[in-house]
Amino acid sequence: MPFWYFAGMDLKSCGYCKETVDLSTGPHIHDPKICKKCGQTLPAEAYDRWPSSADGRRHVCSQCVTDESAAGRAQRVIEKDKQFRDDKQKLKEHRYRWTRRIVQRSPDPIFRWALLDPQGQEVSKEQALQDIDIAENLEPDDYPIY
Repeated sequence: MPFWYFAGMDLKSCGYCKETVDLSTGPHIHDPKICKKCGQTLPAEAYDRWPSSADGRRHVCSQCVTDESAAGRAQRVIEKDKQFRDDKQKLKEHRYRWTRRIVQRSPDPIFRWALLDPQGQEVSKEQALQDIDIAENLEPDDYPIY
């Protein structure tokens, strides 16, 4: 078909029914619709709004989206905790230590935590981990010559 035939039309493929629809005539609504994740048939209001969809709604119900988000959050917390414990163990093995420093002296003092290297100098955690990584991955040819 010639290009001018589609002028003024907003054509989009519906991910739900796989039809090509003209959105300039109004939304292409499926009510009720089947969730692509859990398979339940639910009313359109049970799906979050999604402007890029032909019917203006997601193809996964709100409950499945919430469950997926919660599972992802839980997994990220587990990974972050594991990374924290691994970093803490690595710093301890290389004789780094945490100490409290007084930020403000008062009847109710304010403290902050500082990381000290084996020589007692304050360093950032990122710098300490980078130094440890470099020290652990030195090749025999990389040792400094004095």
